[in-house]
Amino acid sequence: MSDKNFEYYLSVVIPAYNEQERIADTLYTVKEFLDTQPYKSEIIIVDDGSRDWTTEVVKTVDIYNQEMKDQNVSAIMENVKNVGKGFSVARGMLRAKGKFVLFSDADLSTPIEEINKLLPVLEQGCDIAIGSRRMAESEVEKKPFYRDLMSFIFNSVVGLFAVRGIKDTQCGFKAFRNDVAHEIADKQKLYGFSFDVEQLFLARKLGYCIKEVPVKWEHAEGSKVDPLRDSIRMFMDVMRIRMLHKNL
Repeated sequence: MSDKNFEYYLSVVIPAYNEQERIADTLYTVKEFLDTQPYKSEIIIVDDGSRDWTTEVVKTVDIYNQEMKDQNVSAIMENVKNVGKGFSVARGMLRAKGKFVLFSDADLSTPIEEINKLLPVLEQGCDIAIGSRRMAESEVEKKPFYRDLMSFIFNSVVGLFAVRGIKDTQCGFKAFRNDVAHEIADKQKLYGFSFDVEQLFLARKLGYCIKEVPVKWEHAEGSKVDPLRDSIRMFMDVMRIRMLHKNL
């Protein structure tokens, strides 16, 4: 498809849950970056039933930016209750109107500028470009020991039972062609933190091109992942993925 078929060149989907402390900084950073780019873009914030002032902060930032800097307001989607990060990302992807769709974590552990490494991969014809912290060229700040251990074990399980050949399935920085994003989000069934694995599993089953791209990554405090509870849940989800899509 040509660019004229899309309202935007890039859609940035950011899931948020109880992010009132940092969502303003995140939005300012993303808006400032996108404002310097030569293409039209949109930001889609999906509030996953936050119990704080996340949505109100987003609206305040938008009002300020529109009045002072002539920037577009963000699209805000609110889940009625806390459903899960995977549900929020899928909902935002289905709403996206850009030629390319980026999912980024709200903490910007991978700086928004790294999108300039992913977009050329999509422009060259690949369907999905995913940020990777496990390639030789990746620039990764040292993580807490328990997160490194969790990541190593989880990626080993993923490689055995779901998606082979991908070094880092969990980096919260992935870009898709619009039609690919919509198809995968529409077929997605897992709504928790293991949704990344399911999306990549679906992409492989559907025959899409996936390329890992080395990116910068910095540890950010305030992760919503519970090391024990969510790890167990994620392992169980990985075991279920093949069964969930056995008829695909």
